[in-house]
Amino acid sequence: MKKISLIYLLVIFSTLAFGQTEKIINPADLKQQTVITEPLTLRKGFLRVGLFYNYSLVDKYFDNSAKKTFYPGSGWATSNNLQFLTQYGVNDRLTVELRIPYTSDLKNVHQKMYAPIIDSMVSANYSTRGRGIGDLIVDAIYQIIPSKDHKLSLRAEMDLTLPTGRKNPANVVNPYEYDAPTGNGAFVVTPGLYARLLSYPFSFTAFAYYDYNFKEHKILNAGDLEEKEFKYGNHINTGGSINFHLNEWIALINELDYDHWGKGEEEGVPANDLYTRWSFSYSPRLIFQIRRFRLGESVEIPLKGKMTGADPQYILFVQYVF
Repeated sequence: MKKISLIYLLVIFSTLAFGQTEKIINPADLKQQTVITEPLTLRKGFLRVGLFYNYSLVDKYFDNSAKKTFYPGSGWATSNNLQFLTQYGVNDRLTVELRIPYTSDLKNVHQKMYAPIIDSMVSANYSTRGRGIGDLIVDAIYQIIPSKDHKLSLRAEMDLTLPTGRKNPANVVNPYEYDAPTGNGAFVVTPGLYARLLSYPFSFTAFAYYDYNFKEHKILNAGDLEEKEFKYGNHINTGGSINFHLNEWIALINELDYDHWGKGEEEGVPANDLYTRWSFSYSPRLIFQIRRFRLGESVEIPLKGKMTGADPQYILFVQYVF
């Protein structure tokens, strides 16, 4: 009787243990991990697709004295960007990524100017619009220190921006009315590091990225007849975040970012209108994990800066893992 009871207990224990292991390694469960608990790269054979929508009303900026002020004249602008993202896990430590952006920007300016010939003030309205495919980005992400025992993990990234968007103004009526470019017109290489320390239900991250811009040629001002050599200033983005689960399927991300842009060049000479710029911003994000679907919303709030925009940016996104 004792032998039968012992065998019976062993069978129950084995069944329970197998069930727990099955739950952990079940691909359906692995594809439902949250942004806090998932590895820093996709697992082998996993495919993730997503759409990101970014909106901003451009009205204010930080001037050369880091003071928030309105743009000159009575003008406003809107920026709408839609980005399609797809990621594929080559193996458990290497992920490749493709980002395809679509831009739709609009700028309206109303100005009053003094006309000495008629000795009076005249009004002028200008409008520029940029709409179309932007610059494609391909990315390779590799886990240097893989996630283990819910502790420290580290990944390295290498992005390549391809100048696929229209680089020159089109349908130019005058220097103030034209179709704006949808791309920057230059190749960009971006190496970066991203580290995470996980202690469920919390995680802590730190990151640093560096954009190196190559020299290219394009029309810098609407109405110019010839392209000129230019180089955008290189860009550093660094920061970190504190993240935690509100429950098993809702995560709150609190991120701080610092950005710095070096001075650009025009025909090999530092360009007066390509300023050295910097910004410091805070981004709260709320992310919902609904099985394989991930829904998120975020607001990027500029806190301080120099020669950069001072208006919040709103971001919505949805992702799905196959």
